Amino acid sequence: MAGSRRPWAVIVATVASALVAGGALIAANRLADHPSPASQPSSAPTSSVGVDGCLVRPCTVLASTPVAGTTIELIADRGAKSGRLRIGGPGSSDVIEVTITDMGATLTRNSLQCVPGSLSACVVRGAYDGGTAGQVVVGRSGKWSSLAKPFVSDAGYLALAQITADVGPEVVAVQHDCDRASLPDCTGRPVFAQVFTMSSREAGCTQNYGSLESLPGYPNIDLRSDELSRCD
Repeated sequence: MAGSRRPWAVIVATVASALVAGGALIAANRLADHPSPASQPSSAPTSSVGVDGCLVRPCTVLASTPVAGTTIELIADRGAKSGRLRIGGPGSSDVIEVTITDMGATLTRNSLQCVPGSLSACVVRGAYDGGTAGQVVVGRSGKWSSLAKPFVSDAGYLALAQITADVGPEVVAVQHDCDRASLPDCTGRPVFAQVFTMSSREAGCTQNYGSLESLPGYPNIDLRSDELSRCD
């Protein structure tokens, strides 16, 4: 694949389940020339959340979807600057804190996407630094947990899709083929899809496309595993 690719890829959080106070976000090796974000504030402890999933009232259920027989709700606190996933619908006390809001992402009614399967997954997305940041939560046999690493797309497209034969869907993050060290504004540059498995392993990248809208199946990008090759 031609070009010098320096995508945002994955931002590695120094956490197990939520961003901690003062925890630095470390960019992956491919992003060594991209400045690390500032330290992030603490996520609110889940124990402070009421049985309705609300922490800062008034709260809003931004999205709700059934996943393998379980209702997943995205609940946003006042101002949509923080939120959580409620697993099991109204009345459930099983909640997972949304961490991308600590990066500055704001939640909307389009923030939630889920894909059912033997390993189900949901991604919570929000606008972040001119692109999109997302947190992935996976569930199997009624047990749900958040991946430690948030994902970032600098071209503003982040979604789940079943592409490879791996268990569970993949994360599709569209990036500009652009060296941000020499060209901070990558608007109008070619784009490619960078694909990750549920273990946060890079599955590969597509060829370059002239625009986001040119990717196969856009706005629901549909890729095959044979369209992926090593991300150079």
